[in-house]
Amino acid sequence: MHASVLKYFIEVASCGSVRKASERLFVAASAVNRQIHKLEDELGVELFDRMPNGLRLNPAGERLLKHAQETLHQFQVMRTELDALKGERTGHVKVAAMDSFFEELLPAAVEEFLQIFPAVTYTITSTQPMEVPQLVMSGQADVGLSFVSRLPGGVKAVSLASLPIGIVLPPGHPLAKHERIALKDCAGYPFLRSSSHPVISATLSAEFAAFWDDMEPAATCNSTPLLKRLIMGGKGISCFSKIAFIEELRRGDLLWRPFALPALNQLQVGIVVPSQRALPHVTQNFVGRMARRLTQLELTAAAL
Repeated sequence: MHASVLKYFIEVASCGSVRKASERLFVAASAVNRQIHKLEDELGVELFDRMPNGLRLNPAGERLLKHAQETLHQFQVMRTELDALKGERTGHVKVAAMDSFFEELLPAAVEEFLQIFPAVTYTITSTQPMEVPQLVMSGQADVGLSFVSRLPGGVKAVSLASLPIGIVLPPGHPLAKHERIALKDCAGYPFLRSSSHPVISATLSAEFAAFWDDMEPAATCNSTPLLKRLIMGGKGISCFSKIAFIEELRRGDLLWRPFALPALNQLQVGIVVPSQRALPHVTQNFVGRMARRLTQLELTAAAL
C-alpha cells in the first residue's frame, strides 16, 4: 500500500496534473486525488501549490519526492532480487509495431516495464501495419501492435480497440467543416503519405487501396513526427488513426475527421501474439500491461 501511494504521488508530480497521472496509472482521477489528500493529511502539510494550470511541487513536496523516488527504487531492487530467485523477472521481449505506437503508448509502456522488470531486454521494431502479423507468425516478434482485420493463421488478437484511420488536418482547413470526409474530397488538397504501401489491405477496402495507389503525394515520409510537423505547418493533410496525435488533438493543434467509408470506420487496432506457441512469463506480463494501456487509449481517443 505504501508503495502504491508513493507511486501515485510521483506520477502526479511528474505530470503536474491529477487527470494526466490517472491516465498513465489506469486509475480513476478521484482515487488518485483522494490518495494525494490522504498523504497530505498524514504528513500534516500540503505537498503541491494548486495553480490555475495544474499542480506544482512546493518545498515540502520536493523533499518527499526525493524520498519517494529513493524508496521505490530500493523496493524495486528488492523485488527484482526476490523474483530473480524464481526466474520470473528476466527475459527478452520482442515487439513489432506500426509507427504510430512509437509516439506515446509504446514508450510509456516500456518505461513502466523497465521500472518493474529492470533485467528484461528488448528488441522493438517499427514496420508497416500489414507486416506486423507476419513478423509475429515467423517468430521474429512475440508481440505485435497494428491494425487488425484478417489475421493469418498462426496469430491471434488478444486485445482490440476501435481506433480507425481518418484524415488529420490543421484547424481552419476547408475539410474541417465536414463531419465525414469522402476520398474524392481529399483530391483537391496536398496529401502527405506515410508510405508508398497502403496502410490497410485492399481486401478491406479496394476503394481506399486504389485511392492510395493513384494519388500524387506532396511528400512520402515514414516518420510520424515529421509528418505531424508538416500537417501543423499547413503543408498538407494525411491519413492516420488518432493513436499518434492524442496530445495535439487535445490541445486543438490538429483535427481528426473520419472517412465516409463504413469499412474504414470499423477498423480496429490490436495486440497480436502467436496462437501456436506459448509466450514466456515476462512477455505475457508485458502483453497484459499493454492491453490495459490500449483500453485507456481507446477511451481517451473517443472523448476527443
